[in-house]
Amino acid sequence: MRFGVMCNGTVFQRWQVDALNELKEHGHSLVLLIRDARKTSETSRFRQLLKKKWNTFLYTFLENRVFKPDARRMSDIHRKLQGIDILDCCVEQKGYSEYFTQADIKAVGSYQLDFILRFGFNIIRGDILAAARCGVWSFHHDDEIKYRGGPAGFWEIFNGDPVNGAILQQLTHKLDGGFILKKGYLKTIMHSYRGNLEQLLSVTSSWPALVADAMVSNPGVVFAASHTTAPIYKVPGNWLMARFLFKLFLNRVKFHSNDLLSAEDWNVGLIMKPIHEVALGIGILKKTEIAWIRRGSRNKYLADPSGFIENNKLHILAEEYSYPKKKAIISEIVWDIDPVRVFDPVRVSDPVRVIEAEDHLSYPFVIKHQGQVYCLPESYQSGKITLYRRDPATGTFVKEKILVDNMEAVDPTLYFYNSSWWLFFTIKKYSATHLFIYHAAEITGEYMPHCCNPMKIDVRSARPAGTPFIHNGLLYRPAQDCSVTYGGRVVINHVVKLDEHEFEEQPVKSVGPVADTKYNRGLHTISGINEFTLIDGKRYRFNPFFFRNQLRKKLIKNGFGKCLKKYWGPSAPG
Repeated sequence: MRFGVMCNGTVFQRWQVDALNELKEHGHSLVLLIRDARKTSETSRFRQLLKKKWNTFLYTFLENRVFKPDARRMSDIHRKLQGIDILDCCVEQKGYSEYFTQADIKAVGSYQLDFILRFGFNIIRGDILAAARCGVWSFHHDDEIKYRGGPAGFWEIFNGDPVNGAILQQLTHKLDGGFILKKGYLKTIMHSYRGNLEQLLSVTSSWPALVADAMVSNPGVVFAASHTTAPIYKVPGNWLMARFLFKLFLNRVKFHSNDLLSAEDWNVGLIMKPIHEVALGIGILKKTEIAWIRRGSRNKYLADPSGFIENNKLHILAEEYSYPKKKAIISEIVWDIDPVRVFDPVRVSDPVRVIEAEDHLSYPFVIKHQGQVYCLPESYQSGKITLYRRDPATGTFVKEKILVDNMEAVDPTLYFYNSSWWLFFTIKKYSATHLFIYHAAEITGEYMPHCCNPMKIDVRSARPAGTPFIHNGLLYRPAQDCSVTYGGRVVINHVVKLDEHEFEEQPVKSVGPVADTKYNRGLHTISGINEFTLIDGKRYRFNPFFFRNQLRKKLIKNGFGKCLKKYWGPSAPG
């Protein structure tokens, strides 16, 4: 696609440069710079001081000196833009809006652009919005349903909102009523405004290229318009800014204390109900419905259960994590199913290792196909998605095939639907937010990426969380909600569309942690096995190995690496 950029010159913020580079790498051509021709007159320092808004001085001062993220560092790319036409345009100010002259609109139209990316000017209106085939695209780095105005990523921290939205929209004549081209939800970084801004800008820089790709592959795609009635926020005054700084301080203290002292401790639970009753049922899980599997050492935990039934025995595969080793293996626990379906701990075996690798393994997703039992564990450190097949003679799993190479996949989940195998996962860099889908005709591949990857960006419902299932003819996909905490709860998505060109799903239910048990701080896996359902539960507790590892990371991050090596020694964890 051919596009132009509204800008102030050849100096761009780093995230904007990343967006332009991404568009170029995807084969889209920048052919025009629409430059703001207005010149800032030279004024004395005294006049500049008079023009300052002193009631918002504290925010303005800190924004440029403390809170400015790397993504907003300025870069002059005039050499990269050589050969690109530059059109200097003047605008007429009417209230808060800016209007291009008819001559400039005609000049822009002569380039037959597919879209214009707005990295300059202010609130623009008028015929310029139709000067390109697909209009003018503009970012809003907040959830427009809750927050209009700005500053970006600020009010979410101030209000304690765990989720920070962002949109790329095609502007219309209606203010804040554009067509939503791309929307995503990220976890608010409560302890760092700078970090929150860095995340918002860095993640969204790839969106123009993704939208342009989607329009090329599916020319008839239709985008919905926003109908927000959210309040309009403004730059905070000095008193509000002082309150914000105090909140930021408290958030930082809480974050670092939890990061050192609160080690996760997971356990696996068994429910005597099929998955659709648990996932789509009314109400919350009760303590009496869950049988927690016997645990082992204090320094280990079990999580991510999946399994299969063979010879009236329930084989539960789970991640067995060791804090001293900082590594997990895949272990198997066998329950000799009681004839009356009453869980008896005596009939449960101890965990036995069935899959181990040099790298960390977790999330052992089990698939039964044509009489064979397969396991698809997460092994992002290897950069591969590897399918294992169970050897019935030994009860161990052997490598069957690498399904996807050069991919740091997190929680890969495989499901057969509409004559194809669908592989869902996130990636390590964006493990809680970016959902990717691959597909193949056979279970062993060849797996091809979906044309619209990443399919969704949503910290509340992207990362896989167990067994997809069909109930009453509808497909449902469990996903993690990590908006408040990692593995906070499971959201059940109804998959509305799933084919090689489209994907759409809607959240319909959620399954939260069981409030009246020890493991009441999280739940991030729900797996169905015939008439049984497996879940996991999280609690926090102090662990000395976790404390040492986290403390070492913080010391290294803050430049104490040499001192740490001298006094802690080469055998220090991590």
